[in-house]
Amino acid sequence: MPKKSNKITINHWFYYTLKPLLRIWLQWTFNLEANIPEEVKNLKPPFLILPNHQGFWDPFMAGIYLKQQIFYIASDAIFRSPFFGLLMKLLGVIPKTKAQSDIDALKNIIRIKERGKVIGIFPEGRRTWDGATLPLVYSTSKLIRMLKIPVVVVVFKGGFFSQPRWGFHIQKGKVIMDYKILFRGDEVKSMKIESIHNKLAEALSFNEFEYQNKVSIKYKGRKPAEHLEQVLYTCPSCISIGTMFSRGNKFSCKKCNYELDYNQLGKFESSKNKVIFDNIRDWNLWQQKNLYSFMDDSILNEESVIEDNNLIFHTGYKSEKLYYLTFGSLHLARSSSTYFLIIKNSRGDEIKSFPFFELQGINIQNKERLEFYHQSTLYTIKGKYKRFSAYKWLKTLEYLVREKTSQFQAE
Repeated sequence: MPKKSNKITINHWFYYTLKPLLRIWLQWTFNLEANIPEEVKNLKPPFLILPNHQGFWDPFMAGIYLKQQIFYIASDAIFRSPFFGLLMKLLGVIPKTKAQSDIDALKNIIRIKERGKVIGIFPEGRRTWDGATLPLVYSTSKLIRMLKIPVVVVVFKGGFFSQPRWGFHIQKGKVIMDYKILFRGDEVKSMKIESIHNKLAEALSFNEFEYQNKVSIKYKGRKPAEHLEQVLYTCPSCISIGTMFSRGNKFSCKKCNYELDYNQLGKFESSKNKVIFDNIRDWNLWQQKNLYSFMDDSILNEESVIEDNNLIFHTGYKSEKLYYLTFGSLHLARSSSTYFLIIKNSRGDEIKSFPFFELQGINIQNKERLEFYHQSTLYTIKGKYKRFSAYKWLKTLEYLVREKTSQFQAE
């Protein structure tokens, strides 16, 4: 029996049928503008295309104006869906385990380069939460040095407001894409990886709110603030965590009734309260610092430093099918020895418990699902309702891993 081929390919019939239709729809829906220099248009593959990441449609937007086909790197979680798994295979998407090294993905990237094709990677590894470019994954710069091929960067402007990470409705305004050749390939041979990384970070650095202050583009659509508590989980008025609630364009605190309106410029305003933060970026930076202080001040032997209810838990591995674990709650408990992440069922019985420093690959996948690995098993957590802030848990666990691991492992 012949061996099954694992070669990553693009279905040409499907690609060339989809591309013009998608281009028409994306142009109309997002009011797209692409600034592509002739040297980018005429660049011969192989090369890398590296965009910043603001919205779901970014990989399609970045490719519809180029004549070359792009083989994107994407999370293997997408392949768990039969429909999207098939779609990704037809489009030649290379699966990669998020937030972890993946030797199979690297081998596929090298094969694509050797075939003289274009490779697309989002160096942030995830979509922005607050409109500013996230820290880049350092391994991308290592890959640039190893491949020694040209690098094209694409900076999206307006995508954060058009495709709100928390929202279910497109807000129509304008999306601009600026293309630029950052490296031509040969010069990276003599560059240190750190220098490559710094230059790439500078090229992709973008703050949506600073840009919006200059251009003042209006973004119009349904329920622009709905589910914003996925991102902004702390009230700036009473400093309570997990009390924010959204409806329509209203955003308020259930505890102190602090209320704001989210307007078409992506800013907060209010006729009832003082506007403490008028934009998501500044609010998010403040709440992260507040969260870290809250964690440092948490009491020893506290059963629930942070908790969330009405959650659905699954287990799995990479792109394989997920299996239901339980419905219940997630708790972060602190003892004298360490912090524990605890899964409980709806009756309050403990199902699983993990010391935080044993967690690996902590990330958030599509539909705001928190994921991590423990002893080679994938655990996924999503809310029964769309208001669950997986982002709150991501920042909590990242802080513990970054700041507390050596402390507790040494004790």
